[in-house]
Amino acid sequence: MDLQREQVEGIAVLSLVEPIEIDIGNCEEFKAAFAAALGPDDRQVVLDASKIEFFDSAGMGSLLSLQKRLKKRDGNLVLAGLNRPVTEVFQMVGFDVVFLTFPDVQSAVDSLES
Repeated sequence: MDLQREQVEGIAVLSLVEPIEIDIGNCEEFKAAFAAALGPDDRQVVLDASKIEFFDSAGMGSLLSLQKRLKKRDGNLVLAGLNRPVTEVFQMVGFDVVFLTFPDVQSAVDSLES
């Protein structure tokens, strides 16, 4: 699983390279790729989720695990670019309360700067 990392206005932005579903079959790989892309001093992170087509419960659990990792650094994980089906699932399970979500990366970065 390939995650790209870039700095946008001092905020780490992680983006998946290809469309993917995050599920029980690859959620550990997703967490490992996220951890590998994370810099040692990164606290505020935007996950560009625009290429994530689906999360099952294991995939959602991996997001919680990543959020917890960043909270230990006094940081935060925000999500950008969720598609409509993923957004609807997030709303059904209450993840829209757990994670800040934004329509695009720039909006997410702006939220972390203020």
